[in-house]
Amino acid sequence: MKEKQILTAESVTEGHPDKLCDLIADSVLDECLRSDPNSRVACEVMATSGKVIVAGEITTAKMPDIPYIACRTIRHVGYSCDYEIEIITHDQSPDIAGAVEGCSKSCDTGDLYIDSQDGRLVDNCSGNADDGSLGAGDQGIMYGYACSETDMLLPLPVVLAHRITRLLTAARRNGPIKGLRPDGKAQVSVEYRNGTPHRIAAVVVSCQHAENKTLDELRKEITEQIVLPVCSELPIDSKTHILINPSGRFVLGGFEADTGLTGRKLMVDTYGG
Repeated sequence: MKEKQILTAESVTEGHPDKLCDLIADSVLDECLRSDPNSRVACEVMATSGKVIVAGEITTAKMPDIPYIACRTIRHVGYSCDYEIEIITHDQSPDIAGAVEGCSKSCDTGDLYIDSQDGRLVDNCSGNADDGSLGAGDQGIMYGYACSETDMLLPLPVVLAHRITRLLTAARRNGPIKGLRPDGKAQVSVEYRNGTPHRIAAVVVSCQHAENKTLDELRKEITEQIVLPVCSELPIDSKTHILINPSGRFVLGGFEADTGLTGRKLMVDTYGG
């Protein structure tokens, strides 16, 4: 008997509120590093209707024009920047900076380990801040795995989901599908048999659109020009569920419809969650 399971992954377009917040924070980091490669940047963004807040700890030789960066990023994605931009930043804490830069001679971290050679208990502090070692100012959780399902060494569901959102953005920017707007999301479910992709169980696409765009027209174009080409390697079958804007109308999008926050779509940047 074949073992069957369904794995699902999602992707979002550049105009999704959470991803746009990530993009603003990334753009601030890029600008800091451009002028000062030794910049220390912890940047968080929250945005809602009429308001964008950029906060965090930033130590850099030349502080960039963050309101300009935020507005430029929002406009580049495809929205108008009718937002009040509030900046709440300060330098990185000296305590955190000390941990990142390495221990001083007077440090007493209490970080001990067993030497594998002779079993002695050793203090992990080198006592030398110039030995090239670096610490970290925060912890992180990395989830995912490399696999041979695709050339990208990523699981098939997340690869297909990313292809759909990239095509949505390309169709909006280049015009093959008229009336698309920046906000959007895709979810792909793949049925596996004994650990191998067997068929596509479901595809869900939600995309923001112009007010005069009919739902029937949108569903036909998205299915024919995006979903079917993306799924050509593992074809859609008669039992595959294809849902395009299943909730119906999606005219209001971006920050006007949903509050955005950095870090809330981390699965999109890893292996599909």
